[in-house]
Amino acid sequence: MSTRKRNKLVIINKTSRKFAETIFFRVYEIINNYEELNNRYVNLLLTDDGSIRDFNKKYLGRDTLTDVISFSSDLVFTAFLGDIIIDTAVAEEQKGKNTLEEELQYLFMHGLLHLLGYDHISTEAGKVMKSKEEKYFLILKENL
Repeated sequence: MSTRKRNKLVIINKTSRKFAETIFFRVYEIINNYEELNNRYVNLLLTDDGSIRDFNKKYLGRDTLTDVISFSSDLVFTAFLGDIIIDTAVAEEQKGKNTLEEELQYLFMHGLLHLLGYDHISTEAGKVMKSKEEKYFLILKENL
């Protein structure tokens, strides 16, 4: 397990795989530039042991494996935005034509947008969120 902190992002990698932390820092910087992230702190947990299912069941009442979960901070006036958990094994399975790193970036971006209040509960809200994901993913790819 490794823990890395840079700026306002803490990454805890509980997997056996090594990932370049810069892939996540770049996503954070893009979202921070375009949204009202306001340099707030975010914790990112990378796991691959299925423990995300336990979080999903305990906190969201869903007894299923998932790719990403976000937990917003309930504190109103704080520099802490929330926690994001990504299951890298699920990301690997669903990545399609993306590289694993691209899929992880996309999932982290998705989690950040949830922390900022975006969701996909309704069709209209889902369109807004998807549009933002596509916009920021394109910016990310253009700035490699």
